[in-house]
Amino acid sequence: MSCAPTEDQVVEAARPYIERTEPLGLAKLLTTLQAEHQWTLSEKRLKKILIASGLRDGPRKPWIPVSSLDDTVPMPPGVEPRYFDHVKGRGLVATKTYAEGQSIFVEDAYVAAPPPSQLSNMLQGQICTNCFLPTSGTSLSVACGAGSCGARFCHRMCQSKAMAHHHALLCPGTNPGAKALLTFMQQYQWHSIHTVARMLARTVLTGATVKPSSISPTTGATVHGLPSHDAPATWTETVHHLDSFATVSELERRARNPGWELERAGFLPALQRAHVLMADALDPTRPSRPRRFPVPATALPAKELERLFSWDMFLQLLGRANINMESHGGMYLVHSHLNHDCTPNVSIRHMPGRNGVRPATRITAQALRSIAPGDELAISYVDPSLPVDRRRLLLWRDYCFGPCMCQRCVDESASSTESVPTDVDAEKASKLARAPMPSTTKSADTQDKPDPVSLEQELRTSLGF
Repeated sequence: MSCAPTEDQVVEAARPYIERTEPLGLAKLLTTLQAEHQWTLSEKRLKKILIASGLRDGPRKPWIPVSSLDDTVPMPPGVEPRYFDHVKGRGLVATKTYAEGQSIFVEDAYVAAPPPSQLSNMLQGQICTNCFLPTSGTSLSVACGAGSCGARFCHRMCQSKAMAHHHALLCPGTNPGAKALLTFMQQYQWHSIHTVARMLARTVLTGATVKPSSISPTTGATVHGLPSHDAPATWTETVHHLDSFATVSELERRARNPGWELERAGFLPALQRAHVLMADALDPTRPSRPRRFPVPATALPAKELERLFSWDMFLQLLGRANINMESHGGMYLVHSHLNHDCTPNVSIRHMPGRNGVRPATRITAQALRSIAPGDELAISYVDPSLPVDRRRLLLWRDYCFGPCMCQRCVDESASSTESVPTDVDAEKASKLARAPMPSTTKSADTQDKPDPVSLEQELRTSLGF
């Protein structure tokens, strides 16, 4: 005689079939369970139970960042990437023992933009356009020399790398569209916009004669100590690397901020202007591109270019930049795997470089305490000295996850009376992110409302300005 199983019975019976190397699909799993246990069980109920227990991913929520494993990225010895689930995404796990203070890996940024405060210095040649170190500290520095471009590079190697990865498109001396874009970024001090520009430039330049370098396991690496060669990157490889970073729409991210309704009317036009300038400067299919544009319009797939420069992709790239940038502004293929813990076991360091300046485009990951094989490597995304409620709010608002349930947060929150954001709050924020753009009249009314300086400063910092 058939009977209806409890949820615990279903989970216990289904787990072995789901966690094996080749898990059963939902329909086959249902048939198997019904046959083995003589259960009365519908596919809808089975799916609901599996999602609730974490054995199956539910429908993706737009405010949850999406990441994926990229098996073409070379990993340093002693660590391996792992995909946990659709909410936590990917991470790094130790495969050997690390002593406190031991270096785990050293990595160069895949994409990096200078700090907003240094953008003018970069355009004037005072810091290298590639690595952002002072150009006055080396006798080997060279100038771009193209038209009105004032960029300089530490040496020929930095110049060669910059030209192949971004500067061939972002040189205001040869590309008028780049000048307008750089002027906009100077005006708004918008770090993540510059990072998006360099992501797009690196991708588009795979269609140029001089291409960015590949970092595939057989041709090159950004991790120090691994073989590296100068083989050219392809469009497919570059897009694959960038798409593996955790990604969320920037509007979904910004809508989680309590000040979003105040800034929304003034922010959206600036965002739309940035998108137009980005496409004008970097899209090889634009009629306005200069005659000597380094990438022919036919060198790259037309449909892929259309998708790359679409409004939706622009929002995705901007959100990707803001949740993956290391504190100095670089985006790293290995470092980006590191998840958060309020009691981290890894710290990220920038070792002193020329003239005592710490390079913004190279990091060292060090063990904060002894790490055993199988331990997940974790850093802190926020200041760990903050109270638990503040940490949880910042993580929910800026990195789109939470409430943080690390052991420290669980222990400290037991005595806290403050509430933390939930999926209900995320749903409200998501609806606000997709709401129609306000009318001109409403925009003026909104701008007349009080906007405390402290709130404005916090908004600018947390939202990537």
